[in-house]
Amino acid sequence: MDLMWLPSDLRAQLRAAFGDAEVVVLHSAPRAIGWVAGGVEAIARAVLDVCEDRTLVVPTFTVGRMDPSTWTEPPVPEASWEAIRAELPIYDPEWSPPHAMGRIAELVWRARGAVRSSHPVESVAAIGPRAAEIVRPHPIEDPMGPRSPWARLHALDARVVMLGVGLERCSLLHHAERMAEVPYVEAAAYGVPVVIDGERRWIEAESGNNCSEGFPRLEPSLRKAGLVTDATVGDARAMTLSARALVDHARAAIAADAAALLCERRGCVACGEARRVLGACSGKG
Repeated sequence: MDLMWLPSDLRAQLRAAFGDAEVVVLHSAPRAIGWVAGGVEAIARAVLDVCEDRTLVVPTFTVGRMDPSTWTEPPVPEASWEAIRAELPIYDPEWSPPHAMGRIAELVWRARGAVRSSHPVESVAAIGPRAAEIVRPHPIEDPMGPRSPWARLHALDARVVMLGVGLERCSLLHHAERMAEVPYVEAAAYGVPVVIDGERRWIEAESGNNCSEGFPRLEPSLRKAGLVTDATVGDARAMTLSARALVDHARAAIAADAAALLCERRGCVACGEARRVLGACSGKG
């Protein structure tokens, strides 16, 4: 029989992973933790227990609301775009479920006292003393920019915890791309449906590169710089970092190589387009 973890085991391990952080940003894959008495609900409750006197932040993205012309996995025929645009649901922070953010994030968003930001695609949810301060405002047109929750997490030097996942899930690195002002960020703008003065409209939002598969390329240099702390929660590795140090390190890497966070997967539409934009900008220089 495999080892079963108790919630009390997880609480002790989570306290060690979170350290003395007042604000924690959690990206997680509960399956990596292993067999836990009480399942994912017990894991989420353990996280909330350990964050009782802290502020916990989780991404709650709803990427299915982006303009269908940007869909690549899978793409949809152009003939269907207008019909899709007419019927895509409007984002509701109290109703719209996160997409592929993990069950822990979903349960945290639903927790009593949690608040969620207003961005229709790239929202975050938070619970704790600084939750409202972190999630508001969240400008629709610039979801990763200097007035976003991610900028405030950087300013507060939140503790970034990658629980059972790698840096490919680290949304804060999209903020680093935006603040480094790499040209492909503006080129990756997308449309999103909103209601303004009672009328349904499509407006444009600036984005980071839609792909994050290249983010783990940063890990060796982060470790070499001593910026990564490893912990264990259940069977899962928990990689923890300072938000400020992570963003600053990523910006320095991008300054040295504008393609530093792009993936090298053949056939990646987003990173291929990003490289095309960088090449065009280089040619202008």
